[in-house]
This record gives sequence, structure tokens and C-alpha cells, in this order.
Amino acid sequence: MTIRPILCGMTLLFSSGVAEAQDRGVIYAGGSAGDGAGGYAGGLVALPGDSLGHGLAVRAGVNGGTYRYRASERIEATYLGAEIALVYQFSGDWGWANLSAGPRITDTDLDPDDPGNKLRGTRFDAGLQSDGALGNDWRLGWFGSWGVRNESYIAQLRLTRLLDEGSQTRVGLEGILQGDPTYKRGSLGGHVSTALGSNWQGQVSIGASEQAGRKAKPYASLGVSRVF
Repeated sequence: MTIRPILCGMTLLFSSGVAEAQDRGVIYAGGSAGDGAGGYAGGLVALPGDSLGHGLAVRAGVNGGTYRYRASERIEATYLGAEIALVYQFSGDWGWANLSAGPRITDTDLDPDDPGNKLRGTRFDAGLQSDGALGNDWRLGWFGSWGVRNESYIAQLRLTRLLDEGSQTRVGLEGILQGDPTYKRGSLGGHVSTALGSNWQGQVSIGASEQAGRKAKPYASLGVSRVF
């Protein structure tokens, strides 16, 4: 049974509000820990003639981590991945949203080897993603990602309340579903985000995740982003 770290919220880091007209892009990084551990880093840059939140952009990122599962014996897995995607962005007083698609590559090393794991080795995939947010004082954010070949998915909903407009401090709840043909996991946790100065934003989430056949386990995730 596969155990993977929670690596979502990557794009929900971006925005504490609608982007300014002069903003060209965003960089972001973060990580999570629970049964496994992992991290990610990446960025999004608007194409010439467009801006952050409006029109076309390119997003690129890397991720990696470790997890464990038991087949006939205990398996330790290490993975590294990268992706690039073409993004269509739109935003307004209502909020913002992105739609994107592009190629992905993931390399998974298993110790000892597990021939029954279809995700082992180097695999190319096509990734589809949508993320965005509605509202301001109360905000409903979403993040969804689907790997077409690997049948991997992450779906996240996050409801937050703006506590302080000056610092853009928000608190709320998040729910996450993720999996692939080898496992399914649901998670529920609390979330806090705030501006860190100089266009930086930080977030932290803490909660519990549950997988069929296992007891609930705690998880924690951290992330930062900077608009430029």
C-alpha cells in the first residue's frame, strides 16, 4: 500500500488578491511531512504582452521526496519530478483562475525493487491542472491536478476568512483528496497564510490524513511565494 507525502497547494500560494497590472510572474517553494516527506519549487512567468492574472503564461517546476509502502516486504521509494506547462490566466473583482496543460517526467527508485509498482522507473506523462480562488473577505480556493498516463490526482478545496487586510492574514480549513491506481488518501486540516513583506507570502497547514487500511496520521506543510 503506497504512502505519499501531501504536496498540494503549490499554486494556491500565489495570490493574496488580484495581481497588479505590472506583475509579470511568481516564484514559489514549499514542502510537507507526514508518513513521507517531499518538497517542490517553481515559477510562472507571463508571456510577452500579457501579465500575471491575464492571458498566457508558462509555468515550470520540480518536486521530489520519499515515501514508503508494504508489498511482500517494506519498500522505500524516492522520487524526482519536473514539469512545464502552458497556462491560461484570467482574473477580476470576483477572484482569479488558471487552466494549464503540459508534459511531466518522474523518476521513482524503489528499494528493494517492486516489479508490481507501475510507477517505478522513469515515466513521461501529460499533466492537466486548474487552480484559483473566488471572493475576498471569505475566499474559496481550489487546486486540481491530473496525470493522464499515471492516473494520479490531487484535489484541494480551501475556505479562508480574511482577518487583517493590511497583512493579508487568512485562516481557514482545507480538504484534500489524492491518489493513483495504488492508493487513495483524504486529508483535513487548518490553514493560515499571511504577507511576509516585499511581495512575499507564507502559508502553513496542519491536519490529519487517512488512508484505507491505516489509522489517521498527522501532516504539516509550509510554503512561500513571491510576486514580481
